[in-house]
Amino acid sequence: MRSIFIPLVILGLPLAEIAGFVIVGREIGLAMTLLLVLLSAIAGVILLRFQGFAVIRRVQEATRTGSDPGREVISGALMFVAALLLMVPGFISDIFGLLLFVPPVRQAIAGYLRSRMTVVTAASSQSWRGPSHAPQERSQPRVIDLGEGEFSRADDDETNPSEERRQQ
Repeated sequence: MRSIFIPLVILGLPLAEIAGFVIVGREIGLAMTLLLVLLSAIAGVILLRFQGFAVIRRVQEATRTGSDPGREVISGALMFVAALLLMVPGFISDIFGLLLFVPPVRQAIAGYLRSRMTVVTAASSQSWRGPSHAPQERSQPRVIDLGEGEFSRADDDETNPSEERRQQ
């Protein structure tokens, strides 16, 4: 089902955007249609600039207080996508971009994305248990011990060309 959905979106969205241009252009005229497209692109750039700095401040504040910055990161990523959708010419992408700027819609999408993602970090040897707990050392060893039957290399049977030169 997914293999059919993606090509339909890739082909269908530009056709829908063109149809939107034709319908809006017929109703309000060419000059006003082009002005609306230009204004939405400018709004996208402005929103990206101001919201981007606000997201960076919120992420820094979350890391400074020791809380998880994941919510701010996802919210910032969705605002970035919203600003890009506003910059893309077309009224359908503008509608989706404006919807992503509405906080309840953005929070619902972020909740859905969080439920479908797993974030794993290996930046330190400490595990995070939440803002009320102090970071703790890992109790698991960092070495993975494999038995003989659990590991093999493809080049074990072949001789290395540099070893052949040394033998000659």
